[in-house]
Amino acid sequence: MTDWHQLGAGWTQGGAAVLLMLQLLGPAFWWWQNRSPDRVGGAISALKAQWLVFVVTLWIVAPLLVIGQTEALLICWLLAGSMLLRGIIELHLCLITHSWKVSYGLAHDALQLVMTLAGLGWLITLGAPTWILFLLVLTASTVVTEIVFVSWFRTATAGPEEAIYFVPGNSEFKKINKRTAWLFLPQFTLFLVALLGALVGKEA
Repeated sequence: MTDWHQLGAGWTQGGAAVLLMLQLLGPAFWWWQNRSPDRVGGAISALKAQWLVFVVTLWIVAPLLVIGQTEALLICWLLAGSMLLRGIIELHLCLITHSWKVSYGLAHDALQLVMTLAGLGWLITLGAPTWILFLLVLTASTVVTEIVFVSWFRTATAGPEEAIYFVPGNSEFKKINKRTAWLFLPQFTLFLVALLGALVGKEA
């Protein structure tokens, strides 16, 4: 394998293909969420829809599909389990009780970041392979980005108190969506490169 192929070495070709195909849910969710003006959560921009699918894939599905040493799997499962539990609770509070608060998400984001960095530090001392270090660095980076996005969301929308969970794509939010692209697209590109490495690296 060449160096960049190592970024996706923790996934099988089948796992990488699944992660790639899941990215198609971004446009699908954007279309579905914007079909009805009364949809819970409000309208969403195409960028925000793709970001949501990307981070759900990265934070939950990608860690569950990795193969490798026991220590790396332990960290992956711990982080994925934490996000999966948060997702279940958040969906219930958003869709059923309508009692989700931004502060809940920020508190968990902070916890997730600490866990990710602790796991990263531990695996570095163990001489862990490149792919798991890359995955954890990208995870930490996206969690920080999500915290930034939430701060923008709080100042620009009515927020969860009025069942608004997304930033729409209209001209009023053009600046936020543009800044979103600056932070989101480089990280998304790195993820796609890693998946491509997993797909072609086995023959390289």
